[in-house]
Amino acid sequence: MTSQINNKPYNVFSYLKRLKKYRFLFITLSRRELKIKYTRTILGVGWVFLQPLASVIIYTLFFHNFIKLNTNQIPYIQFVFSGIVCWYTFTGILSKVIHSLIESGELINKVSFPRVILVGAKAVPVLIESSVLYLILLGIVIFNNPVGIMGIIYSLFYLVQITLFSLGLGIIFSIIAVRIRDILHIVPFAIGFGIWLTPVFYPVSIVPQEYQHYILYLNPVANSIEGLRGCLFEGKSIGFDSLIVFVLSAFLVLTSLIFFIKFERKIIEKI
Repeated sequence: MTSQINNKPYNVFSYLKRLKKYRFLFITLSRRELKIKYTRTILGVGWVFLQPLASVIIYTLFFHNFIKLNTNQIPYIQFVFSGIVCWYTFTGILSKVIHSLIESGELINKVSFPRVILVGAKAVPVLIESSVLYLILLGIVIFNNPVGIMGIIYSLFYLVQITLFSLGLGIIFSIIAVRIRDILHIVPFAIGFGIWLTPVFYPVSIVPQEYQHYILYLNPVANSIEGLRGCLFEGKSIGFDSLIVFVLSAFLVLTSLIFFIKFERKIIEKI
């Protein structure tokens, strides 16, 4: 199904209404992304478990057995697994979304449709995998130390938070990448460096106290990881600082969507 290209500008509401019309395309592209990722692989969906498991084993062997990090009575395997769930969600969505427009240049040039569908389709496989990892984490945590229903609900808040932040950032970078391809090289480098500034495999307590607030308040990923751990392992609720980060993440998604809508008509010229 195609539609006529026109010069009438879209606002956010009319654009979202248009998205509903093309939901079939979103489903089709999402399925294609899943098939591309797992078709003709020996392990298939087993990669969903193998990659995080390998990270958990490596971090556990090195940081727990050799360096002896203090995780405040939280079993280190559960500690690092909870960090990996959030980190994988962030890096997975960002890495996929940033390439969404460039990799779909041929489709963009042939068919008229809301291009943000490409962004959503790229994020779907990551969200499915992240959900599976979260359920595994939840099962391990409940098996070893029962968690209240509110703790589970609060932990989902942080998964939504990191998803919003990742999508908002990814949409902006995907637009920039169309014009400046250097961003495709900068982002992977920043991700590789950023893990050392994020408490994925180490507790924030090892950072000097005067610098801890920089990690927690200026790094939304760190806020999500620490919040998730607090809910699952310590019975904490959602902090005021996390509510602020959530609102800012939601605002980032809305702002990036508005920016995307305004830029969308120029994408064909730049691809």
